[in-house]
Amino acid sequence: MLKTVFFTICLFCLPSVFAKQSIIFITPGHADTNVTGPFWFEVSQLMRDAAKDFDLDLTIHYANRNHIEMKSLVAKALKAKPDMLILVDEKSVLTQQLLSLKHISTPIYFLLNRPSEQELNRLIDQGINIAGSVVPDNKQAGQLLADKLIEQTQHTANIFAINGDYTTHAALDREHGLEQSVQTHDNATITAKTVANWSATQAYRQSLGYFSHQPSINIVWAANDAMAIGAIAALDELNKRKDVRVGAINWPLSVVAEKIDVTIGGHVTLGAFALVNIYDLLNKHATGPMHHEVAIFSQHNEQTLKLVEQIHSDNLAINFRVFSKANKNPLPFCVESLLLEATKSAL
Repeated sequence: MLKTVFFTICLFCLPSVFAKQSIIFITPGHADTNVTGPFWFEVSQLMRDAAKDFDLDLTIHYANRNHIEMKSLVAKALKAKPDMLILVDEKSVLTQQLLSLKHISTPIYFLLNRPSEQELNRLIDQGINIAGSVVPDNKQAGQLLADKLIEQTQHTANIFAINGDYTTHAALDREHGLEQSVQTHDNATITAKTVANWSATQAYRQSLGYFSHQPSINIVWAANDAMAIGAIAALDELNKRKDVRVGAINWPLSVVAEKIDVTIGGHVTLGAFALVNIYDLLNKHATGPMHHEVAIFSQHNEQTLKLVEQIHSDNLAINFRVFSKANKNPLPFCVESLLLEATKSAL
């Protein structure tokens, strides 16, 4: 009887022993494939796999590209007081919201798009706990994509650049990478530029006009795969597809990859890397804040295509624990390690 009473008291006094660490992720995207592509679906799937490996309680809320809804979801998530809140500062809309809120006690981790260094310092000065962040080297992505496209052009490369938006750091850095590439190639010039809000539909409509009035365009550089597909639809309609090389950032599914000449990706995996870092922070395997900029991008090939197909089939079995600092010799988080782990798990 005394043993039973003692055990019951322990249950009430030590709830943290049994409770999972809670993570809320507010994604700006959709829960499935849509006009902006399947990118955020894939990010979410990988994060769920990583959460299972670390026994984390992960909840994902989708803003469906509605920034008013995203702000509402952020406010609700802060009231829920999870152990960590993961945010994406798309279009740089979150800093002012966080500064306007009082008494934020929840640690915040930024994924894929983070505030500028100046904005991060303002948040920290207000007492907001910025636990860390992970972003890809988007300049690398923009430059690598442009380099690969220009290499495939024997004559002057007249580039039509379709970016996602005017304000998100990822979009600005990808364009900067494109500009750096053009500066290093004597036969390349940016003939036209536009913004299509990451949407295939908007890219299609705008591409019709540009291709009709600027016939010299022979390269399309698109900041995501959805916009590349929109441009290809316009080229098909104008019977110009064979004359134009099209490239995009994002590893797409095979049905899309077959239509695009060059695709660059890898950043879809960084949501899982965020959970590796968060697990290490919450369990004292690392000290923060931990800010990472990862040169994760590589050209889409047969191996990476299989990885993306596995994500969509919910058949991915990567052991994300091998990347944790809880291990004596953690693996580096890179495309090569991920493909190796995926291959080992499939055997």
